[in-house]
Amino acid sequence: MLVSELRDYGYRRVMLAVDGLRLIFHSRDFKWLMFIFFIGLGAFNAVTTWIENILGPRGFTSEQAGITGGFMIIGGIFGAVIIPLLSGHYRKRNPFIIISLAGATLSLAGITFATGYPLLMASGAAFGFFLLSSGPVGFQYGAEVTYPVSEGTSNGFPVLMRQIPGIAFIFGMDSFKSAPTGSMTRPLVVLIVLMVPGFMSSMRLNESTFPENK
Repeated sequence: MLVSELRDYGYRRVMLAVDGLRLIFHSRDFKWLMFIFFIGLGAFNAVTTWIENILGPRGFTSEQAGITGGFMIIGGIFGAVIIPLLSGHYRKRNPFIIISLAGATLSLAGITFATGYPLLMASGAAFGFFLLSSGPVGFQYGAEVTYPVSEGTSNGFPVLMRQIPGIAFIFGMDSFKSAPTGSMTRPLVVLIVLMVPGFMSSMRLNESTFPENK
């Protein structure tokens, strides 16, 4: 009897997961959200991994590169607190995702072309602030647009999007760098170009209609 009940319980769990996946992939907004996660998290992982190689050919020291990377993380911590609080206060997700993507794209351009150290640090902090702040808001948005799918299921795919593009973008930047000098300006420009459709995709998202937004 116990074995039969356990088997039935396991079957129900599997069917709930399958139904959840079916609902998720029928959500237009969730598909756009996954594309945004793919581009944004891939860009952040690539930049933080290669920060010393990015800045070295432009005359910045290893210490300056490390401090810039630290500013990205610190900016991200502040952004991950402030932006979700504002999103919860105004009960809106989409405008803050748009703002985060726009700010991240502009600050990535600053990292790419900055020649002065103060501008570089400011760009790094802004890049972390805007891009990492989009994560918590994006997770919440994904849970809302796929309701009543469990948050564990809906949040699992953004987590997966954190791993796959990170590896792809890291190796991609290495293969696109300029051979004689090791300059990574060219792959950074490619990242900026990729961030643009990510930003445009955020403008195609519909605002979630989960009860707390009504």
